[in-house]
Amino acid sequence: FALLLTPRLPSALFASPPHAASVRSLDPTATMPMKLFAHPDNYKTKKALVAARYAGLEIETPKGGAQEVSGKIPVLETDQGCIFSSNAIARYISRINRPVGLYGQNLLEGGMIDSWIEFCTNELEVPLCTWVLPVMGVFPEVPEATACAKEDVKKALAVLNNHLLHNTFMVGHTITLADISICCALIDGMRLVLDAEFRKPFGNLMRWFNLCLAQPEFKSVLGDIKLCGGSAKGAVAAKAEAKGKDKKDAAPKKEAAPKKEPAP
Repeated sequence: FALLLTPRLPSALFASPPHAASVRSLDPTATMPMKLFAHPDNYKTKKALVAARYAGLEIETPKGGAQEVSGKIPVLETDQGCIFSSNAIARYISRINRPVGLYGQNLLEGGMIDSWIEFCTNELEVPLCTWVLPVMGVFPEVPEATACAKEDVKKALAVLNNHLLHNTFMVGHTITLADISICCALIDGMRLVLDAEFRKPFGNLMRWFNLCLAQPEFKSVLGDIKLCGGSAKGAVAAKAEAKGKDKKDAAPKKEAAPKKEPAP
C-alpha cells in the first residue's frame, strides 16, 4: 500500500547530463551557418576564421552587404542578431564552444586572455600598422612616424619574447584566442617588414609563431606564410623604383625632330 502512495518522480531527474556535443547541437548558431561580412585579406578577418575553425563552426564570408547592417565592416550575422567589431566577433566565436578552451579553462585565464588581446590591439597593432600600411600602399609614408613605430614594435615584441621564454602558449597550455589574435596581427609584418635581422633577437617569439602556423586550423585559413627575407628598407626602395619605372614607361615618347638638310 505504501508503494502505491509513493509519488512518481520525473525520469528526467535521473537522466545523465547531456554530452558536450549535444549541448553544442542545441546552440542556435549551430542550426545555420553564420555570415561574416569583412575584407577577406584583412588579418582581423583571419582572426575570426581561425577561431571558428577551432570552435568547429561553419561561417560563410559573402561579398558586400555589410554596409546595410551597420555601415561598417566587419559584421557577423547570426539568426539572432548581428555583432560588429573584430574583437567582439572573435570573442563571441571563441565562447560558443566552451570545451575547446579558446577562452581559457577558468575566469582567471579568461581575464589573462583579455589582457593579451588588449595588449595586441593597443601596443602591437597600432605601431605595426603605421609601419606596414605604407609598404602596402594604403597611405603615404611619414618617415618620423615610421621611425617611432619601429621602436614601439620592437618594445612590444620584446614583451612577447620575454613572456614566451617560460610559456609555450600565451595563456595556459593550449591555443587560446590570445595566441590567435597576436599571431594574425603579426602576419603582414612578418611578410613585409620584419626582416631576418629584425627578428633575430626574438627567438622565443619566432618559435611560438612557427608553432601556431603549423597548426591545421591556422594553416587552413592563413596558408603558407613566406617570411620577409631581405631588408625592409630595401623592399620599400625597390617598390618605389619599380613604380617610378612604370610611370616613366607609360609617359609618351617625344618624336625626334627632323634633321635639317645642308644648304647646297
